[in-house]
Amino acid sequence: MTLCCSHKIRQRLGLSVRLPAPAEPSTRLGNWYVHLVQFGHLQLVLATSERSLLTVILPARRLRETIEEELQAAVARLLWALGIPPETVKRELAAMRPAGFSAAANRRVIGSMNEFAFLLGAELEEITDPLALSLRLSDTPMSAVGSKSRYGIPLEVARELLTSRAN
Repeated sequence: MTLCCSHKIRQRLGLSVRLPAPAEPSTRLGNWYVHLVQFGHLQLVLATSERSLLTVILPARRLRETIEEELQAAVARLLWALGIPPETVKRELAAMRPAGFSAAANRRVIGSMNEFAFLLGAELEEITDPLALSLRLSDTPMSAVGSKSRYGIPLEVARELLTSRAN
C-alpha cells in the first residue's frame, strides 16, 4: 500500500521531492491519499481511500512519527463502526503494512478530498470527535465513486469492496 501525500504532507514529513510512483495496492480499499487541512489554529489530516473515498480524520500533531499507526488505528475504528466483520478488518489492516510513500496524483481523489475539507469545516462547529466526523463523511454522496445516473456513498462502496469475493 502507498500513502499518496499532498505537497503539504510531503513537506511536513520531510519527504524527498522525487518519490516513486504508487505501488499496486494489496488492500481492497486501495492506496490512501493524505492531505493536511487547517481551520484557524486547528490542523487535521484527511486520509482518503483511493477506491472508495472512505475518509478518516487524523490529528496533525506528531504526524511524522505516527502517520502509519494513526492511519491504521483510525481505519480500524471506522470499519468496526460501519459493522465490517472483524476478520475482514484484520485482513485489510494486515495488507496496509508496510506502507510506502508517493506524491498524490489522482485528481478524482484530490478533488473529492477538497470537497470533504469544505464539508468538514462546516461540521466542526457541531462535531469534534474524529470518528464521528469520519462517519459523517463516509455517508456523503460523491460523484467520483458513483455512476452516470447515481452518486456513490463511500461507506457503501467500501463495504462492497471489502466483502465481495471477487477481490
